[in-house]
Amino acid sequence: MSEIWSSERTDLVTTTSRYLRRLARHLGPDGDVVERQLPFVGMFFVAVLTLLIPGARVTSPVEVLIAGVLTAGQLVAARLLPWSRWPEGAQDILPMVQLLAVALLRSGTGGPGSPYTTLVFFPVIALASETGRRGIVLATAGVAGVVFSPVLLSSVPVTTDTVIRTLFVTLVAFVVAATVHEITARLRARSRALLSLQMDQATLLDRARADAVELARVANQRRAARDQLVSVIDSATEQAIIATDATGMVEVFNAGAEALLGYGQGEVVGRMRLTDFHDRAELEARREMLFSDNSPIDHPQTLVDALVAPALAGRPEVRDWTYVARDGARMTVRLAVTRRAESDGTTSGYVVVATDVTSEREASRLQDEFVSLVSHELRTPLTSVLGYLELLTDGTDPLSDEQREYLTVIERNARRQLRLVGDLLLSAQVDAGRFSIAPQRIDAAEIVSAAVAAATPVAEAAGIELVPSVTSTPLDADPVRLAQAVDNLLSNAIKFTPSGGTVRLTVAPGVRGGAVVEVADSGIGIPPDELSQLTNRFFRASTATRRAIPGVGLGLSITKAIIDAHGGTLDITSTLGEGTTFSITVPATPPG
Repeated sequence: MSEIWSSERTDLVTTTSRYLRRLARHLGPDGDVVERQLPFVGMFFVAVLTLLIPGARVTSPVEVLIAGVLTAGQLVAARLLPWSRWPEGAQDILPMVQLLAVALLRSGTGGPGSPYTTLVFFPVIALASETGRRGIVLATAGVAGVVFSPVLLSSVPVTTDTVIRTLFVTLVAFVVAATVHEITARLRARSRALLSLQMDQATLLDRARADAVELARVANQRRAARDQLVSVIDSATEQAIIATDATGMVEVFNAGAEALLGYGQGEVVGRMRLTDFHDRAELEARREMLFSDNSPIDHPQTLVDALVAPALAGRPEVRDWTYVARDGARMTVRLAVTRRAESDGTTSGYVVVATDVTSEREASRLQDEFVSLVSHELRTPLTSVLGYLELLTDGTDPLSDEQREYLTVIERNARRQLRLVGDLLLSAQVDAGRFSIAPQRIDAAEIVSAAVAAATPVAEAAGIELVPSVTSTPLDADPVRLAQAVDNLLSNAIKFTPSGGTVRLTVAPGVRGGAVVEVADSGIGIPPDELSQLTNRFFRASTATRRAIPGVGLGLSITKAIIDAHGGTLDITSTLGEGTTFSITVPATPPG
């Protein structure tokens, strides 16, 4: 029953408070000041109405009337005066007027025996609820004055009972005022905290809305970018583009992949792994090479890991693999595997771009076989020709000067053809991956000196000055191949330098060991846009073709292959009309 009563009382208070707040909103900017006066005013006029009941005691109608005028006047003042412009303490005047009205009402309705004394607690609560302790003092003093008012207003003699009543009621008023002040201070602090939380909540809500708008915008952009990317991928028909998740399961399978492998997109996406298109023997060989920790052989993920291992390590790989189409046809594809990563660095999948190079690889193989076959077939008769020329030259039968000149021309051209055949064979070995070197301890200075000695007659005949600068530089290298590289550079320099020019050849130890060989000429130079193509097989600079300088474009490609095999570098700088510089850097020891 008590719980029901408490609940009903709470609902009544809440409802009353709500109606008072609504009324205050209609009372202007200082409506809250009026609101605080309404409880007292209402109860005061209820008290006045009770005086109309027959038998009610009214000892001084004038005092009751003055009390009513004061009550109505303070309500009008609360409504009309600009309290918001004045200090907060100015509003204490209103409850003090209420206390005076209670004192007059009490004096006019029987004095100490008046039943309306309890009205003092309305202004007491109003004063005590203000900030600061000023209200407690005013409320206590005001209550003392109200209780003692009969003595002041009606000349009632001071008695012990009057003093005790005054002190007790004043003490009660003080306790009530202090309690109300503490409670309202706490409520005020909680209200401020609640307001702060509401403001923070509003700020967070605004941020959440802004974030939601931004997320929606980013999501729309990503969706549009994805749709555009998928459209671009689907429109690519010359390359097979396959995207997978982190396990290798296919997520994107474009039209180029469908044409290459013969599978439909619906058959592959979400159903097949990337490795399902590969020759299994190749993948297993790759897995055995990379993983020697007895990984589960039958687990399909190990094949995926073997395929994407370089990309996963941050080294995107491009190499040839064998694909097996739906109909069993096998093809060679150049495969580029790239890792897809999330913003936090985790792997979200892989993108594979496959290009069918079966025809290219077959053509390259046939070309290499042809070059190798022709070279061998040419070397045999040329060797025979040179052998018989030597027999003729050293024979017992004397030869005329004219005959010896003819034989010299034949020998020179035969040896030139033999060198060309050797270059073709060497190029074929490089392309086939069968080129190797036989390093031993040598002095690079001896190699360079021998090259200068061999080239001196040709340089003198062409009117070109050779300027060697040789420093002893021991290192491990293949003497035959290194000499071939230096000879190629020196002969090129002489060939492309007009009469009266200079060719400088230097050798010195490198900064980190090994040797640095430099061949610099004052010749015709090479266009800047052609420098990167000079080491391509059969490429010839435009300056050489315009001047009809003989050559087939194999020397520099062979030189680069030799230097690469030694783990070195070949750098080329040139200025048209001023000359070209070739710089070889060879390490102290070739790579294992």
